[in-house]
Amino acid sequence: MKPTTTLILGGGFGGLATAWTLRSLIPADHKIAVFDKSDSFSVGAAKTWVMVGDKSRDEVSRTRKNLLPQNVEFVEAEIEGMNLALGEVHTRQGVRKGDFMVIALGADVNMSAIPGLQENAQTFYTLDGATRLRGTLADFQGGDVVFLIPRTPFKCPPAPYEAAMVLESSFRKRGLKGKSRISIVTVEPMPMSTAGPEMGSFVRKLIEQRGIAYQTLRKTVRIDGPNRKILFEQGDPVSYDLLIAVPPHESPHAVRDAGLTNESGWVPVNPETMVVSQGQSSIPVYAVGDITSVQLPGKFNPEVSLVLPKAGVFAASQGGIAARQIAGRINDKPVSDVFDGKGFCYLEVGDDEAVKGEGSFFELPHPMMSRHEADQAQYKDKVRWVDQWLAGSFPELLAKEKK
Repeated sequence: MKPTTTLILGGGFGGLATAWTLRSLIPADHKIAVFDKSDSFSVGAAKTWVMVGDKSRDEVSRTRKNLLPQNVEFVEAEIEGMNLALGEVHTRQGVRKGDFMVIALGADVNMSAIPGLQENAQTFYTLDGATRLRGTLADFQGGDVVFLIPRTPFKCPPAPYEAAMVLESSFRKRGLKGKSRISIVTVEPMPMSTAGPEMGSFVRKLIEQRGIAYQTLRKTVRIDGPNRKILFEQGDPVSYDLLIAVPPHESPHAVRDAGLTNESGWVPVNPETMVVSQGQSSIPVYAVGDITSVQLPGKFNPEVSLVLPKAGVFAASQGGIAARQIAGRINDKPVSDVFDGKGFCYLEVGDDEAVKGEGSFFELPHPMMSRHEADQAQYKDKVRWVDQWLAGSFPELLAKEKK
């Protein structure tokens, strides 16, 4: 058997899961290389903790090289281009050729996509942003705080709702509740709309119980910084003293330049095997995680198609599937495992309580999500899950993601 090389582009949830699963399934003489522009890995679900000062950035991040299994190469370099006809990736460190490729580059965030947003808004969607916001919130003495969701899709659909409730809890503890007003203004029709109206109503009830105002179907046009106003396609402007935004998301330029995206701007894949279904390539190419567009078979509204939410648990599960597909080819063995559209997410509600939602998104006639009422046990489960990722407990984690 001739040794092969698998190139894994991206070292987030999907890339790490691919590397760990594949390394356990193929002979040691087959090479695996993971590329990422940064050697620092962080768990997105912990960024709200950084935002309110409960954790430091060092406490929620780890060195990627130390999280990878032995006999997996890590290359700290940004992907500048791909020549799939030759099975190549291009970086400033040179050109690398592979026999298999897994694209796990995630979604880039682009605050400059909306006029005035970069200059006037803060965000917790990056670790740098959460760290800056932490300083701003520490000095904040009251006023109107607006969480703005200007575009979809975005990573971790519960995150802005969670952040607003975590901040409300923090303000109460600091005695700022009566001096501050928190609102969420979104382009969405409801919270976590892919999970369905029942889950959306549940989340809306949670935020309104905490006195958080909520406006839907507001498409942002620009931010008027001098007057501290958000302007929309329709309706009155919204004023703010502190603006916290979910940045518009987009696929990395190297993926777009390679012709792998469709009209959605993301990479379409076979929903079961994660094989890329757009573009021409001389080698098997897979894509996992936030970079992908996975069409769902069911609908809540016959006129509105749904796609799989962008979340780390799905990236990890899909990475495992891609790895098993590749291992099957290398070992010349049939593979029966397919991605089943199942996953979970945590929604913190403040006061060290959380809700764990468990979703089955390939169900018919529409996706299904179950959940319990918020409690401290589910919050502790989230903390354990984050700690496992930061500790590199991948055999346990991947077994959990697969269930």
